[in-house]
Amino acid sequence: MAMLSLRQHCVVTAGSVAYYVRNRVEKVFTWGRSPDSVAPVLVLNLPSRKFDVQALKDIFVNFEARDDVFSSRFINGAILYAQTTGNESEGQVMPTAVEEFLRAQSSELVFSDPSDTAPRIPEGPYFLKGKNLHQAWRLYEDELCSFVSAVVPADEGDGHDFQPLHAGAYSGTHLVVAVPSRLYFQKIPGKPLNGKRITIKDNFHLSGVVTTMGSRSYTNYYGVQNTTSSYVQSLLDQGAVIVGKTKMGAYTGSEGPPEKVVDYFPPWNPRGDGYQGPSGSSMGAGSSVAGYDWIDVALGTDTTGSTRMPAASYGLWGIKSSPGIFSLDGVMPSVKPFDSLGLLARTSTEIQELYSAVGALGKPDFEKPNRIIYPTDFFPMQNPKQQAMQEEFLEALEKYLGVEHIKMGLSDKWMETGPADGKEKTLKVYMEKSGYWPNFYDGYHTYDDFIAGYEEKFKKKVYTSPFMTTRWQRGINTTKEQRDQGLQECETVAKWMAKEVLTPGTIMLIPAGRPGANYRDTIPEPGRGGPPDTAFSPMYLATAIGAPHLIVPIGQNPFESRVSGNTEYAPIIGSLIGVKGSDSMLLNVAHAALKNAGWPTTVLTGRYMFDLGNNTRNSVIGDHQTQPSEPKLQYFPAVDPNQPDSVATISRFFVIVLVVTTVLTSMWSCLKHKKKRP
Repeated sequence: MAMLSLRQHCVVTAGSVAYYVRNRVEKVFTWGRSPDSVAPVLVLNLPSRKFDVQALKDIFVNFEARDDVFSSRFINGAILYAQTTGNESEGQVMPTAVEEFLRAQSSELVFSDPSDTAPRIPEGPYFLKGKNLHQAWRLYEDELCSFVSAVVPADEGDGHDFQPLHAGAYSGTHLVVAVPSRLYFQKIPGKPLNGKRITIKDNFHLSGVVTTMGSRSYTNYYGVQNTTSSYVQSLLDQGAVIVGKTKMGAYTGSEGPPEKVVDYFPPWNPRGDGYQGPSGSSMGAGSSVAGYDWIDVALGTDTTGSTRMPAASYGLWGIKSSPGIFSLDGVMPSVKPFDSLGLLARTSTEIQELYSAVGALGKPDFEKPNRIIYPTDFFPMQNPKQQAMQEEFLEALEKYLGVEHIKMGLSDKWMETGPADGKEKTLKVYMEKSGYWPNFYDGYHTYDDFIAGYEEKFKKKVYTSPFMTTRWQRGINTTKEQRDQGLQECETVAKWMAKEVLTPGTIMLIPAGRPGANYRDTIPEPGRGGPPDTAFSPMYLATAIGAPHLIVPIGQNPFESRVSGNTEYAPIIGSLIGVKGSDSMLLNVAHAALKNAGWPTTVLTGRYMFDLGNNTRNSVIGDHQTQPSEPKLQYFPAVDPNQPDSVATISRFFVIVLVVTTVLTSMWSCLKHKKKRP
């Protein structure tokens, strides 16, 4: 008789927090508990068996400051597994004060075996199942609907394989995402990103996980992927932790609520009244970083603003990288000549670390610019308050760099110094279709094989939303010759810009973002709500010339919300374009300029980008901002041996084990034999 093969997935609830117990066994002890029980374990390193209560408390405080997975639930009623370096006698007497402290916490202290030559386990919280030790991954609710799927590493393989997170917790109304303890990861040579929690846009492939591309049709046709994006592989090799895939506009189109997104519900924007639009195809990436302090960095892609627009709407640091700096192998392309990696974070430092990890910091001649261009074609901005913040940002750049900006009309410069065969038209007219033709042609024909294969397999057409249907029809109507002409025009402008405008040592201020409300329930006016058709525009210019484009959070603008009835604040951002390859320089300059001016360089999660301040930017001075924090560790008082009636309050650890059957390998063979023949 064949038996059912079951795979178990364990979720433990401790107080108000749920944890995923990773299946992989980290260590097998000679001692343990009942195979059916799950007990909390805290692994800690001690220099010797000679220690006092304060030494323990210092370790706990240190853990709490560094980690959001650790809590007092791994002290009270837990097993403390102490790894020591000394060879003290196992019979050494424990200090009375330590014994009383442990008894008060209902905790048990177990020392490592001095004869055990196995490598040390990383410090941090774990769970014991029988004699097996397992990692504890904290579960967070995806209340903003940022994720399309949560993932965990496969228990076997080379570290590049994943599996969907099989877990549910809390109210059950939201997807949950699992994150490992930060204590497991120490920054060591070769692992500069150890423990960095990263989300990836759902056009990056992960082996063992479905890529949806924001489309149910694409999901059904391709199913589970068997390769992992090469750039994601490099991050994993350097210690990064991928926790999930974020939602995106279908086929990397700028779909947004209320009328464009159809297949997958679009994420929420945590800023302001909570009903502002997400913006851009990397919308889930932006939502995850702006809303969750347990996420460090989000990977996106940017073709015509897919990362920059979310950075502006969510008020984040965001960058469209220089083409070619990062590998896009294993990422579903949109418009290959225009595609770039996009990065989103609450600090520039987080983004710099990902550049540094792959050796993409740039050349020495990109260290510090000596020229700032202020393009009068795009400035001033229409909203006075938004413009005032741009001018303050410009002044901050000037003071840090020790230079004054240069006002330049790009159109005028083109007519003066542009190529002879191009000056017959204004720059705006010359670039009118330069981006349009490649964007729509490639944006459709990239999917030729998918469209044909899907129709052959399912005997029906691929579904596209009305928004994407219009875009694809434009691609159908665009010829290959027009596409090639557009790319040639972009190359011509790029060469001219490199010679006459964006010369080495130059940065250009570019307007970006909205000044106020952008309600997600409002249908945009015709011609708005997506990237512009012409390449001569603030958002499209960097794409057309292959330049890096940095979004810098600088302030917040008040508006009266019709949703909350309160004064809310919309993110205001500055933005900079630099010479190709100067990505890191842009990040360094922007960060240093803000810091030099006394402005915040770190963005908060939630309703506000910054704590409110009484100035033009409506933000505090410096980075002394209020960050949300969880309750401090609570210890139970020691039992007074002289008062037998006193009773220590003991924390009870409630465990719920969720067993999910995921693999059915066979059927009862006897049923087959008993089946009657016709």
